[in-house]
Amino acid sequence: MKNSGLKWLLGAVLMASSALVAFGQQYEAEVPGDNFSLEGALELFRKSSTPEEFERLLNTPDSKVNNLDLNGDGYIDYIRVLSRQDKNVHIFVLQAVISETEEQDIAVISLEKLANGKAILQITGDEDIYGVTTIIEPTREVRTYAGTYATPVVVNVWSWPIVQYVYGPHYTVWVSHWGWHRRPHWWRPWRPIYYYDYYSYWIPYYRYYSVCPTPRIVYAHTIYHPHRRTSVIVHRRYNTQIVHYRSKYPGGYADYRNGRTRNDNRYSNPSGNVDNGRRRTDLQSTPSREVRTSVTPARQVPQRSLSEQRNVPDRVRTGRVLTPDDGNGRTPQSQSPTLNREQPDGFGQRAPEKPRPSNTQRTQTRRAL
Repeated sequence: MKNSGLKWLLGAVLMASSALVAFGQQYEAEVPGDNFSLEGALELFRKSSTPEEFERLLNTPDSKVNNLDLNGDGYIDYIRVLSRQDKNVHIFVLQAVISETEEQDIAVISLEKLANGKAILQITGDEDIYGVTTIIEPTREVRTYAGTYATPVVVNVWSWPIVQYVYGPHYTVWVSHWGWHRRPHWWRPWRPIYYYDYYSYWIPYYRYYSVCPTPRIVYAHTIYHPHRRTSVIVHRRYNTQIVHYRSKYPGGYADYRNGRTRNDNRYSNPSGNVDNGRRRTDLQSTPSREVRTSVTPARQVPQRSLSEQRNVPDRVRTGRVLTPDDGNGRTPQSQSPTLNREQPDGFGQRAPEKPRPSNTQRTQTRRAL
């Protein structure tokens, strides 16, 4: 009995360990961009009042947005913010400090002021970090067709505090002066956490930030492209992962994000616990749920063949009485149907018309009078 119980316990432990190994492999970072949440960066940008405050939130451990260790020194890389402006278009470059001589761009936030008090915003992940160019924008749900479909609509970000500050009269372009040897006094490096713990923090925000296939602020690329910075250290370290990612997810970040979400049972289960009470409902990739209603199919009337139609009498086939003619288009008097001409009697029924008297009857009636 003791040996059987011991074998059973050993088998259960082996099964549990194998399941944990497979589960851990499923939630491993595939590209370095998995450790920097674009959705989280936009959430911090929305809460910030100035670009300087935004940079500070990015480099705070409690924000849990930055989990990058691109140079492999065992500590989180410092992310600095560099902004540029051309008329109504602003860009904010999120750049990681890799070494004394190298920096690597992580993402770029593009902002444009439109007419009638509107503004649009997007964040674009660098292709060397995310495998492909990845564009995320803030959206909200709009229910259509009596609530059966959910459509994401781009959010007007003009009400965000940092947007109003940037387009204010006293704004000056922010360029972070921190680097490899110069770090802010409030910053303390910390070690990265496991991807499984990091990933679970920001996935509930997917419903508020959707993947966009094309850039909406086209001119932002003209402003940013001449100043793009890449790192040789990052390229050598992650080039194999990037190539494998591009072959595995030909649809880019949208396919990757959808696959991650479908495999995570905590967010597909309505009873799962999610931070801030926000549960995952993928509107960009997962088809919207439709309300199914039972519809009784229409009655099918059998179709008669041409031969059957010829054997059916005309009055049945056409629904009216037809009279034969004499070949000249005239109806014989002997075969003419008798028409019963009736007139209403005022009570909803019809009374037969009295026959008219002949001429002989009329003459006899006059002589009698």
